[in-house]
Amino acid sequence: MSNPAITLSDSDFNIFGLPCQFELDSAALSASYLRLQSQTHPDRFANSGSQEKRLAVQWATRINEAYKRLQNPMERAIYWCELNGETPRGQQSKLPPSLLMQQMEWREALEEIDGVGDLENLLDEVAIEKKRCLDLIARQIDSENNAQAANGTAQALLFIDKFMIELTRKLEQLEDAS
Repeated sequence: MSNPAITLSDSDFNIFGLPCQFELDSAALSASYLRLQSQTHPDRFANSGSQEKRLAVQWATRINEAYKRLQNPMERAIYWCELNGETPRGQQSKLPPSLLMQQMEWREALEEIDGVGDLENLLDEVAIEKKRCLDLIARQIDSENNAQAANGTAQALLFIDKFMIELTRKLEQLEDAS
């Protein structure tokens, strides 16, 4: 790696030279990714020793994983929460009652749906809630620096994302059947 100040164990944000926040400049992220990839790509070390080759592979892998995580808003939010001592993926039993009620209502609505139009409407409703949660978590992270609140919102996003996958599968089944 050409910058000795950066290590494999640094945060994704540090590796890309970006502020540790939710809202990111996607052009800066992409530019940093391309620069880092060109510096660390294993092909550049084809004639190097085995240790340098192994390190190049480790860096390329680390950079790819970090880029993928920072590119995805939900994964970026979860990662930020983890950096700040929270575990959104590990505390699903601590969901707020309002989210639990919303989940039950959506599940009941899904059970009653038998048409493509109704399913598309539910998918639109869930997508609106996902957007609302992404806006909320951006504020919780960037303005309030509130890891605990962001953790709760990240848990909601995890459920919403999983539910949207379920809805999309059912929509595909209904469309294939018609």
